[in-house]
Amino acid sequence: MPVDAAAVPPDLVGVVLAAGRAERFGSDKRWAELRGEPLLAHALAAARAVCERVLVVVEMPDPRLDRLLARLPAEAVICPRAGEGLAASRRCAIDRLADERPDGVLFFLGDMPMVPIDQVRHLVEHMRSAGRPVRPVHDSQPGHPVACPGGWLDHLAERGFPAREGRLIDCAHPGVVRDVDCPADLAALR
Repeated sequence: MPVDAAAVPPDLVGVVLAAGRAERFGSDKRWAELRGEPLLAHALAAARAVCERVLVVVEMPDPRLDRLLARLPAEAVICPRAGEGLAASRRCAIDRLADERPDGVLFFLGDMPMVPIDQVRHLVEHMRSAGRPVRPVHDSQPGHPVACPGGWLDHLAERGFPAREGRLIDCAHPGVVRDVDCPADLAALR
């Protein structure tokens, strides 16, 4: 999906966290097919739809990722500590951006293929107006992407989403919470 230059906020970076082990899935779910594309391609396309620059955090290099990034441009960030969990992957991305200080960062999950672009833009608007991190919520369940102003990145890296200072934004679309943990989750999306 090409980037709509008129819809891309300046200096907003998308980060797709895709370094998980996929133990419940039983294989590398990033490459499981959904509607003719690898699962990871859907998350990258969502990030590319709203961000001119996209990073994808992975545990190790992979030729399949290189081929995918040739079609959906993004910068691979290798995170050797990815086995420590999502926070370690998020930290790797934030460390990569440390000298740049973008206006904001959107953190997507690589196993969430149904994130609606209009909801992402809505989150960005809330982040900019509040000047604080925002997170979508659907049926009381927190979701992704998390939108974080550049000045809050250190807090997010050290402590995660700020429960008191952050804003939870109700989203009607379940795509902000629907991830793929096991093959049955993927089958339900097909």
